[in-house]
Amino acid sequence: VIFHLWKQKNNLVHNQSTILASIVFYGIDKELRNIISARRVRKRFSDLMVTWLR
Repeated sequence: VIFHLWKQKNNLVHNQSTILASIVFYGIDKELRNIISARRVRKRFSDLMVTWLR
């Protein structure tokens, strides 16, 4: 999450343009899905994807 916000800030500072909020949120969502998928075999994370998709 922090990376995507940092990327937005740097893009604004260096390129004088913003990244659309929908693109930032899509990147955050995609990254969280990847993290959850990688850890789904662990007991604590088994139901997390269902919770995230709700």
